[in-house]
Amino acid sequence: MDTLLCVANFPSSTGYAWTFIGRMFARVADALARDGVRTLVAYPVLDVRPEALAGSAAEPIQADFSLASARSVLRAAERLHRERVRAVWLVDRPVVSLAHAVLHAAGVRRVVVHDHSSGGRQLPRGLRRMARQIATRVPWVAADAVVAVSAYVAARQREAGRVPPARIHTVPNPVSIPDRSAPSETRSRLGLAPGRRWVAAAGRLTPEKGFADLLEAADALPPDVELWLFGDGPERARLEALRGRLATGERVHLAGARADAAECVAAADVCVVPSRWEEAFCLAAAEPLARGRPVVATGVGAVPELVQDGVTGLLVPPASPAALASAITRLLDAPELGAALGRAGRARVARTYGWPRAIAGMLSVLAPAFAGRLRVGGSSPVPKR
Repeated sequence: MDTLLCVANFPSSTGYAWTFIGRMFARVADALARDGVRTLVAYPVLDVRPEALAGSAAEPIQADFSLASARSVLRAAERLHRERVRAVWLVDRPVVSLAHAVLHAAGVRRVVVHDHSSGGRQLPRGLRRMARQIATRVPWVAADAVVAVSAYVAARQREAGRVPPARIHTVPNPVSIPDRSAPSETRSRLGLAPGRRWVAAAGRLTPEKGFADLLEAADALPPDVELWLFGDGPERARLEALRGRLATGERVHLAGARADAAECVAAADVCVVPSRWEEAFCLAAAEPLARGRPVVATGVGAVPELVQDGVTGLLVPPASPAALASAITRLLDAPELGAALGRAGRARVARTYGWPRAIAGMLSVLAPAFAGRLRVGGSSPVPKR
């Protein structure tokens, strides 16, 4: 039986972003199974059974597919040949690698690199630009397809990566559209006092996420506003110290990591994404939009593809606490504007970022590896999970 191999970069217990990617593996596996294609998902450490794969056709295995050493590459090639792997789905790996040639020699027909990575890239110049342009066109050594999760990432691959446009496929990350929850229930669960307005943000606490800018904006917000930040990470101690220096520090809450963080943020009067770096996609913006909430975000990376200024939210420059405070206050003082932006955001996410569209996009990218056996373009239903 022909096989797709999906490669995870972290142990199976790693959460959030990798849980999301695991769900993509699972749904593609379900679609492929209808056409007689098997799917394996390789984890470097299989320390727990991946929840994201539960109930799907995807089979988790523990195997070293780091391709970081000759031994790893040779062992990978042996297993690929044994398992009749025809396509390999790599996440955030180099587009050009000599290891790809070994994978092809083992019977792989299509190496797909899925680019979820955030951050800018320096444009190559001179000889470096020429060398990269040549390398990305070498058969077998360059990935056969590069999947970009946004138009921003696709442009980055063209301009900085020098990848031929014909090899780049833009498949936006899918976003679930949940039922509208009652904000009052979430507020009560968190112990928010009646009559208080609520601004919230969520994410990993790292400098590039810009949460220090959001905390610095707190003193300029109206006195009846509570600011809640959900998440954990290496910058937590710095943010705790910053809160201690604020005049309004008692109204700033560092709530830590919570499984219901997306639901909590969606119950806020205004949701904020203060990122300082070029986001590849930005689930932190997509999730509140999918719930119909008003969003203030910085115009970095792919964020403007989701948060269209004045249409689905408000955009501000990065690293500007004053601009954040001004935009947040504008939405707090004009709830009818926030409601209109929220409705438009939910409609756009439902229209553009649905799961069926994303899975159909991935199947189209993978199809050449399976000699026309896959039904794509809507003829093969995507199972609901």
